[in-house]
Amino acid sequence: MILELAGFILRSEYRKKVFLKLDKPIMPSKIAKELEIRLTHITRELRFLKERGLAECLNPKEKTGRLYQLTKKGELLKKKMIFKKIL
Repeated sequence: MILELAGFILRSEYRKKVFLKLDKPIMPSKIAKELEIRLTHITRELRFLKERGLAECLNPKEKTGRLYQLTKKGELLKKKMIFKKIL
């Protein structure tokens, strides 16, 4: 399972960059600005990460200013990928 999720992260350079930015609560617009990637790409990758249970929205009822971060599962995956030098 870990290798499947690691492969999922590494298949997309955008996804990898977004995944690494989620170490603290952050808005998609800030990720887009810092990475110089269009917001549409960021939101797509966040959706993919949420679908796999790796990221979560902390304030989903808000229309603007949503904050995202890694879930426990996402944090564990990141630690294992760094430990195994996959990231």
